[in-house]
Amino acid sequence: MSQSRIDGRIVDKTTSEPLAGVNIFFSKTTLGTTSDENGFFALTQVPAGQYELIISMIGYEIEREGMIIVPDEALTVNFRLAPQAILMNEINVTAKKDREWDKNYGIFKRSFLGTGKNGEACKILNEFVLSFSRRGTTFIAKASQPLIINNPELGYKITYILYDFTKQLDEVQYSGDIFFEEIASNSKKQSKLWNKNRQRAYKGSLRHFLHTMASRFELRFEIIDGEMHEKSNWLSILNRRKDPLVKEGFSLLINKKDLFGTSIIIPEQYKALKNDTLVFKGKPDEPLLSFEGRMMVTYVKESPEFTYLLEYDSPSSSQQTSYLLLRADSVYFDRYGRYSEPYMIERQGYLSWEGVGDQLPFDYNIEKK
Repeated sequence: MSQSRIDGRIVDKTTSEPLAGVNIFFSKTTLGTTSDENGFFALTQVPAGQYELIISMIGYEIEREGMIIVPDEALTVNFRLAPQAILMNEINVTAKKDREWDKNYGIFKRSFLGTGKNGEACKILNEFVLSFSRRGTTFIAKASQPLIINNPELGYKITYILYDFTKQLDEVQYSGDIFFEEIASNSKKQSKLWNKNRQRAYKGSLRHFLHTMASRFELRFEIIDGEMHEKSNWLSILNRRKDPLVKEGFSLLINKKDLFGTSIIIPEQYKALKNDTLVFKGKPDEPLLSFEGRMMVTYVKESPEFTYLLEYDSPSSSQQTSYLLLRADSVYFDRYGRYSEPYMIERQGYLSWEGVGDQLPFDYNIEKK
């Protein structure tokens, strides 16, 4: 695969002095580096694709720049970072944390990282940068610096720039830019275990589902003169072994009348999809997901974690059941199942229970899963 290179320099906007140790990374990937003592940096072996480049350093405002990288491209991008005052009350360094903070930290950690095996194993290494507040029934968390998280189950050290985090009853919303660094393995056995855990984290995930839907779209339609045309053999594939949904282990039902996802779930109201078109032609390599109502997505090839069954007092099940709602008429995603718009796909059920501890980088190679 043809790959590209990005070079640049970072200086202080006020003094024009070079800045060393600046973090430069593509959000949601393992692609990143730091600037040298003269402010220079280089990102090499960058695959073609659409990215969000993040420039981050404590004491300076964060810079974000959307980039579309084409094969065999050599780019030069320079940045002038604006200093940002750090107020002492924004840094919550305390020798002895109070009980209220400990309680709030527990709420945040469980909601943010997840309470499954991967989430519970994660450790936030600089938890002192977190502060908590409440606005009515809404729980709010803020971080004065990027969170540094160790994920020993998946083999990643994570940097998470938290922009917002709210929890109201059981509904949790958060957004941020995330960078994954692979932890060096000390044995072949460790590498094999991490690969196995990453495969397990991928299977049944939202990305796995969207990738399956993109594959199904390509199998069902051909684009002729910009128009979608259903292939003549599609009906012989639909709901059979060659149907990507069946092959990958997903089952779909939908309640088209439940437009807001707030009503009590009544299984009898969910009907089988017939030959509904859920994915449509969008941008090149970026189809559109579009449907009305609340969709039940069941992953039949893996059981829910026992912790989930306990927390939600659910009956024993060999399947993972989730519900999806769109908060827009349609949502873009790419053919590899990568989706970037925060809050546009609302997850309920099993997929909403999983947290940052279950996330994989966008450049995780799903073709070798």
